[in-house]
Amino acid sequence: MSDLWSLVENDMHLVETWLCERLDSPIGRIPEVGTHLLGAGGKRLRPLLAVLAARAGGHDVAHGVAVGCAAELIHTATLFHDDVVDGGSVRRGRPAARMIYGNGLAVLVGDFCLARGLELVASAGSITMVRSLATTVTEMAEGEVAQLESAGNPDATIASYLQVVDRKTASLMAWCARVGGVLPPQLDGPLGRYGRALGRAFQIVDDILDCTVGESTTGKSGGRDLQEGKLTLPVLLACDGEPGLRSRIRDALGETGIAAETAHALLLAVRAAGGVERARKRSVAFADDAIAELATLPASPYRNALAELARLSVDRVA
Repeated sequence: MSDLWSLVENDMHLVETWLCERLDSPIGRIPEVGTHLLGAGGKRLRPLLAVLAARAGGHDVAHGVAVGCAAELIHTATLFHDDVVDGGSVRRGRPAARMIYGNGLAVLVGDFCLARGLELVASAGSITMVRSLATTVTEMAEGEVAQLESAGNPDATIASYLQVVDRKTASLMAWCARVGGVLPPQLDGPLGRYGRALGRAFQIVDDILDCTVGESTTGKSGGRDLQEGKLTLPVLLACDGEPGLRSRIRDALGETGIAAETAHALLLAVRAAGGVERARKRSVAFADDAIAELATLPASPYRNALAELARLSVDRVA
């Protein structure tokens, strides 16, 4: 990822400056709590995607920086909120904010980050960016609710899983790739589809990592999804290949999910049934779909970087 960063190094430094400015507040511990997560070494994938797309599309990169910063703030807000909803204890290799500052501050600083992201886009002066972001945030909220409602459902399907991914993760990726919708139509469509496919690939790999490794590698608690009753793609594909596995999951589900020890045993069965390998193939296929959409862009190092970004998103261990 460092090579891609170096291609737009000045733009990404500006992203960091703007993020620091947007976390500033005279009220209480807002900067401290915000920096606890935002400064914890995230990938900055969304800002990188936005500035690369702006450069590749020959557009004013200031819009790419604004979109990328707003997306990072909004993504950060969802992480604050997710950890409260899910009871998460580890995020990016350190205790989740809720473990240090409490659920109340974590939720409220998440709200602050969301508001700052919206304010930043509004200040860019493009009503198109504002409208497209409103649609995107709506989709993200729908995805979060759909995921919460599906938790504990042993009859979840791959279609319902992808519906959640499209809203919860891929919608914001697509918004970044479209630079908020300000690119010309001949680029907006392909880059939007690129972002959607990239988001699917990225989320599938996240779910694979949750099935295979623990917090020492990923920076967050491993096996949390199944413990919370969430059937992700590796689990669903394993169930398709080994029908008895779904019955085991149904029997293990309680009112609060699946006990950690039982979940770990089930994940061993998921891996044995080939769920992880099959999910990885799906992620690579989505990355290939994303790369194919770049063919309509003019040749440039930035287009090449977008293709490499898709490859790196599925070839990672964290």
